[in-house]
Amino acid sequence: MRLVTSTQMRAIEERAVKALGIPSILLMENAAQQTVKHIMALLESKSDPKVVVVCGPGNNGGDGFAIARLLHVKGIKVQAVLAGDNVKGDALTNLQIAKKMGLLSEAPLNALLPSADLIVDALFGTGLKGAIAGELVDVIEAINGQSAVVVSVDIPSGVEADTGKVGSVAVRAHTTVAYGLAKVGHILFPGTEYAGHVVVEDISIPSPQDMLVSGDVHLEILEDITNVLPARHARSNKGTHGRVCVLAGCNDMPGAAVLCCKAAYKAGAGLVHACVVPEVARVIQTSSPEVITTIAADKNGHYVSRNLSQLVTDSNQLDALYQAIKNASVVALGPGIGRNPAVQAFVRDVLVHCDKPMVIDADALMAIAADKSILENKKAPCVITPHPGEMAALTGLSIQAVLEDIVGCAKAFAQEYGVVTLLKDARTIIAAPDGRTFINPTGTPALAKAGSGDVLTGVIAAFIAQGLDIFMAAVAGAYVHGRAGQLAAKDLSVYGVAAGDVAEYVGRVMEMC
Repeated sequence: MRLVTSTQMRAIEERAVKALGIPSILLMENAAQQTVKHIMALLESKSDPKVVVVCGPGNNGGDGFAIARLLHVKGIKVQAVLAGDNVKGDALTNLQIAKKMGLLSEAPLNALLPSADLIVDALFGTGLKGAIAGELVDVIEAINGQSAVVVSVDIPSGVEADTGKVGSVAVRAHTTVAYGLAKVGHILFPGTEYAGHVVVEDISIPSPQDMLVSGDVHLEILEDITNVLPARHARSNKGTHGRVCVLAGCNDMPGAAVLCCKAAYKAGAGLVHACVVPEVARVIQTSSPEVITTIAADKNGHYVSRNLSQLVTDSNQLDALYQAIKNASVVALGPGIGRNPAVQAFVRDVLVHCDKPMVIDADALMAIAADKSILENKKAPCVITPHPGEMAALTGLSIQAVLEDIVGCAKAFAQEYGVVTLLKDARTIIAAPDGRTFINPTGTPALAKAGSGDVLTGVIAAFIAQGLDIFMAAVAGAYVHGRAGQLAAKDLSVYGVAAGDVAEYVGRVMEMC
């Protein structure tokens, strides 16, 4: 499923009008027809229903006036209300028709809304930027205060189409009828909570996706993931499906390594080798005997590599760490390794000298945030998986600024530092350095638990180990992780899911795919 920004959709419509000669008022009429189809379905159970269409002065309002006319033709009692002035163009044409048909009401909106069975929100379209102010705030609050079903035209008024941001107030719709292609704001929070059930309808623009330029945002869906996941051949062995080297966990957080290793196996990795401190090795050996363990610590129990560019000869333990990374298909670095100075030195050494693809999370990200030259000097391709707090540390932005433009934030960081950036949120963003960007639709509040990110790191690492390129491994990993959370929540409730449960359900998702 392809998502577009307001600018991209406007360009598509302009190409349809100028290059193909489709009259713009015909596109407006088609949009109205498609919306009326859904309105009639919602009114099926109503006896003698009443509809109020609240229209703004722009093209969204023009859609609304056309909707009022078409509903009237179908025998529905409908009244249109204009909130604003300076109507022009195609919107003015439809306004004048509505006036001549006696559909434009002069009564106060507050007098009309209480008797409505359905309200059409045609105030603002996808071009809205910033907060709604003045009397229009009262109009939207009046709409939201009714018990009637609300249908929004293209996007709920007050939701920014490019970010999903809500400035001051927005219409809470039961159904949103999107035209041509879905918009980013339909999917991202908080906009998706206001949009309700989103349906995308054709308005007779031939192949609108073909009119897009490179770098557009995509919404991944299960059918896409199915085509991406690595095949499991009948004649294979553990080496066929790749080796994951896990550098994770510390004395206080051994479970991070356990979860990462378990998830990597559940997602199909052939062999998982954890290079860890002694206490973490003990926990892994007790809980996950299938994981190979190697001690990668100095006498103080701190992670140490001593410069991976050279084969260290003074310690068998360090030789083993070197060999584990050398033999690995991918390295998972960071979950629960701690935040002391020794960790920062360790992270730097791994990134500067390791030539294997890496998935970097948690404490390793905080080490990088303290010195981003670590990332600038990396030797191998990387996926980073920050949550908004870690992204704020990496960028110097506030958490609120990150949340208000998660797509832009992820894309900018990916391009600046040349890393695949997976920014975790209720809608996780996956951005590649070349501008490709996916928004992951799966997930659940059940994933808001400690350790969930460790599971995600293991899943992505397993996909890289099995041969996926790092970007598609991150896309597929986010999808599978979110779906595993959904399945676990269905069985255990959104309250009762722990990160270990999510790891267990990863296998079920893989079976479904």
